Amino acid sequence: MPVTRTDKFGISAAITTPFTSTGAIDTDLLCKHAKSLIAKGCSSFTLGGTTGEGPHLSRDEKVAAHKALLASGIEPAQIVVGIIESALGDAIAAAKTADSFGSKYVLVTPPYYFKGSSDAGQITWFRQFLDAISDTRLQVILYHIPQVTAAPICPDMIAALIESHPAMIAGVKDSSGDWENAKTLLDRFADRHILIGDERILGAAIALGGSGAISGVANFAPDLLIPLLDGETPDQRLAPLVNALVELPVTPAVKALVGHITDSAQWSRVRAPLVELTQEQYEWITNTYDTLFATRND
Repeated sequence: MPVTRTDKFGISAAITTPFTSTGAIDTDLLCKHAKSLIAKGCSSFTLGGTTGEGPHLSRDEKVAAHKALLASGIEPAQIVVGIIESALGDAIAAAKTADSFGSKYVLVTPPYYFKGSSDAGQITWFRQFLDAISDTRLQVILYHIPQVTAAPICPDMIAALIESHPAMIAGVKDSSGDWENAKTLLDRFADRHILIGDERILGAAIALGGSGAISGVANFAPDLLIPLLDGETPDQRLAPLVNALVELPVTPAVKALVGHITDSAQWSRVRAPLVELTQEQYEWITNTYDTLFATRND
């Protein structure tokens, strides 16, 4: 059965990370941005995920950012922690820190450095991780983003982890953009939070019982996503907006739009090996946004 509105996970912004001119995390701007997302209706934001350049942040930086967010008045449960680690010990340590700071959810990729790992090997890694954090209150969202990790989390793997750790697997974030895979997850795991990364299929997923999204677009247009939780028809601007984003390196493009909307060029900074958009790319994505949002949605 589809979950009811109050059962949904909601819209969690895959919060992007601002940097100072010296390359450090700008925690003041991060906290300001996080508060604005909550004020605009996001149920949470996800710290240190893909859009947040999590793999390019040191553990100390992520801990310091988390502390700053809490000190700014953000509620602990409003911070989902992204864990993108191949070393099991590092993943466990990150999870235990998240628990000590009061987070409820962690978003966890499989180990991804060695390509072509067997499903059995991935399951073993996850079970060792889950066993090690079984004394916490954490709920785990499995993160399926194979176009980045080259380490898919297939439905049978999910089923195996639910079988061994039924109280710890909260759900799955499917960022593959594969509608057939999303439908399979929605059908097989209707009692879990199935979260969608590709905003173009979010409305259809919600109609089949989807629980929400962890979304890059939510950094600058959460108002296009939140109404979908109540079954509203997708805004006609959403699909062309996402189509434009994926024509470019997505994280720099998201940061460019956040900066454009807030009139802050500081948001354009990224960490190597990512690079800022070229001037041509920047003008194209911002002009696309301006054209879309100058048109009333009838």
